Amino acid sequence: MNSLEHIAISASAGSGKTYQLTNRFIYLLHLAEQPERIVALTFTRTAAGEFFQKIIEKLCTAAESPTNASALSTELGITADSARYHHLLQLLIRSMHQLNLQTLDSFFFRVVSAFSLELGLSGNLNLLDQSSEPRMRNEVRDSIVHSSGELTAELNEFWHAFKQATYGQEKRSVEGVVSEFIEQLYALYLDAPQAALWGDANTIWPSGCPWKTSANTDWDQLGSHLLSMLPDDLSASQRNDFKTLAVKLQLYPTEEKTNALLDRALAQADEILAGQTVIQCGRGKNNQLNLSGPTSSALADCLRAIVWHHLKRALENTQGVHRILEAYHENYDRLVRRPGRLAFADLTHLLSPQNEGSPMGQVDDATRQLMDFRLDGQFDHWLFDEFQDTSRPQWDVVANLIDEIVQDASGERSFFYVGDTKQCLYLWRNSDDRLFHDIQLQYPNIQKQPLSVSWRSAQPVLDAVNEVFSDQAAITEHFSKDASARWARAWQTHAASPTTKDRSGFACWIEATKEEDVTRNQQILHLLTDLDPISKGMSVGVLARKNSDATEIAEYLREHSKFPVHTGSAIQPAIDNAAGVALLALIRLAAHPSDPHALGYLRMIDVSTQGTPLADSAIELRARLLSTSNEAAVRWAAKRIASHLPDDDHRHRERLESLVAKARDFDTEERRDIDGLHEFLQNSQSGDCPVNDAIIVETIHKSKGLEYDVVILVNEDKTVRSERRISPLLDGQGNAEWVMEPIKKELMRADPTLEKFLEQSESQRGFGNLCTLYVAMTRAKRALYMISDPKGAHQGSTVRYLRDILGDTATPTELFHIKDSKLDVGRSMFKYPLLWSTGDPNWHETFKAPSKETLPTTHRPR
Repeated sequence: MNSLEHIAISASAGSGKTYQLTNRFIYLLHLAEQPERIVALTFTRTAAGEFFQKIIEKLCTAAESPTNASALSTELGITADSARYHHLLQLLIRSMHQLNLQTLDSFFFRVVSAFSLELGLSGNLNLLDQSSEPRMRNEVRDSIVHSSGELTAELNEFWHAFKQATYGQEKRSVEGVVSEFIEQLYALYLDAPQAALWGDANTIWPSGCPWKTSANTDWDQLGSHLLSMLPDDLSASQRNDFKTLAVKLQLYPTEEKTNALLDRALAQADEILAGQTVIQCGRGKNNQLNLSGPTSSALADCLRAIVWHHLKRALENTQGVHRILEAYHENYDRLVRRPGRLAFADLTHLLSPQNEGSPMGQVDDATRQLMDFRLDGQFDHWLFDEFQDTSRPQWDVVANLIDEIVQDASGERSFFYVGDTKQCLYLWRNSDDRLFHDIQLQYPNIQKQPLSVSWRSAQPVLDAVNEVFSDQAAITEHFSKDASARWARAWQTHAASPTTKDRSGFACWIEATKEEDVTRNQQILHLLTDLDPISKGMSVGVLARKNSDATEIAEYLREHSKFPVHTGSAIQPAIDNAAGVALLALIRLAAHPSDPHALGYLRMIDVSTQGTPLADSAIELRARLLSTSNEAAVRWAAKRIASHLPDDDHRHRERLESLVAKARDFDTEERRDIDGLHEFLQNSQSGDCPVNDAIIVETIHKSKGLEYDVVILVNEDKTVRSERRISPLLDGQGNAEWVMEPIKKELMRADPTLEKFLEQSESQRGFGNLCTLYVAMTRAKRALYMISDPKGAHQGSTVRYLRDILGDTATPTELFHIKDSKLDVGRSMFKYPLLWSTGDPNWHETFKAPSKETLPTTHRPR
């Protein structure tokens, strides 16, 4: 960094993103001595806190000695001694109240607060936390579902369409369905609220929908008419194929099944609709049938009826969902947003000028220029972390400001962003990996700096990563051409750093089923027993794709082992321990005195432990909650629960104290009923689990940004299901051209417009699956144990991809050799069914845990 340049760093996992960001900040601090004019944005409070901590640590270290100062100055490309770094440290500490090291939502909230009148907001603004937001969402939902009059009629109309679309599936409540749509699609609605974009055939096919038919299709007549139009010279087998097709047509409204001839006709739909095709039909050598004229026209009518049967329902469902989201939006705006209670998605909606219906889009040009001028005048340097998770609407909020920075000719302002598009785990939440590269194309003066040297992982782990992700041809074959191109744009071969290249390590793929032979969970327990990680000071993460799998694995380990097991890296004081669950049960019983589950749980505690009776405490707790503060009432309840704990049980007491603090936070909420307190505490979190404290079992998505000495990756991605979630067709700028519920793949391939929609969906799914697998594998520092059942894996799944890349023949292998039975008590001679491996399986014998003085408080990377 010898000059003030605009830089985009594409940093692979473990290559030092935070290191580069902190260096950049110190460089800018040295250059201008104006920390308040530097804004550094990331996505989580933990990352923002870590960023500040690392800056302080670097400045302290450099201020301690001339040697340290010289080393840091060499890295930064500046001239500075320890006295200079001591001065910068003092400057930073004195300016702490002015610093702009914060999350993106906190920064957006500051902007909204500064311009609340321009945005049409009133009252004191409050940013909803992760506990309050779902409660507010549910309240608005209930105002729709349980309202009377016209809105209920609209809801009934939607519910009828939904039941058609989910015929034969498990019945669900209206509240559950509406909640799911709100959670999954409201952000999309905010980006594209126009009704004409949602399920409108005229928008999707401006020249007219080629599949639209009459309102009532006579399926019997379709089949009969097709048979009457067949040429006389058909062979018996060809005529039989058409007769089978006619039968399928008659039953199609209820069975929705086709035969081989109908499948081939759909694949050649463009030719059939054009009136001329040659199609395979019947058996024998002469099975190519030339169709034209009335026969082709009759078959085209059949295809139109089939496609429109699905398409009409999908369009109607999409329109119905839009009506629900529109009603939700109106109520949410009135009950939550306008009074000044804002969620993160609200901030982007309020500030993004490109969003239809956004207040920013309605601000006149003169006011908007003044707002931009006021913001632009505050900051000279912009730093972004985890930029691959940024959505287009979020970027739109700051795009004008960054444009001013990048095009400033003075050389005294700068734009710096880091990220890794291989770690895009939030594509479903509208993050866009292509934005990272599009900005570089827009501004050629931004320097590109790739980082692929890992300071985290041992070389064998990186060898596994390189083996899996380097074959672009295989990625194209298993996922899609577009997904492969997106991956190739960011991929570089990974190598270990000078400090990690000589560390021993191991990576392997183990075969395991869920229910047969040695099950998946038994394999995990075998690995943990043989490694004995807690006694050796190893950190272990057991990663799964789904919450349900993570929960199942954690429960199995708790039941069948003595290992301390924590579900998720974040501490959840109300649900990850018995004392917290007891407090929830007591609050639940206080709110609902006849609740049998809460009463039964508390009585079980009363009869099995000594202490103040809990079941009889609910009435008193209710009275305290209604007459005093929630904090005081919860503290009273926590003391009664603590009376059942052993004197040396500090962990459960810490959890109870944390819940008392959360109850204090709830006292600041507008809604303060007992059910609201229960929900608030149940969803609360309080930091991260200390490193090496327990076996961490969590989802891959939640593991992003973390690292472990050992990763046990459970990969059960074996099937490729058709995407059924309503989604948009995006243009090159990430804007929705239209929105629709997908239909069957083979039907979408029959239409050029829908085929483009399908290809986009397949690209998103394939690229997303690659990102998920990459994130999981790169959490490992010393050892990576992947567990899958490759049998029956579908094309397009990551398990099938691994099978074709790494092999599918398992060899029983003894990974942990017993050298001395006295020293290896509890260790087994179990042979693992190994599908693939690299590195030293005995890596753990040379493992040395960091001293307690150097252990970080959380298992976050540098």
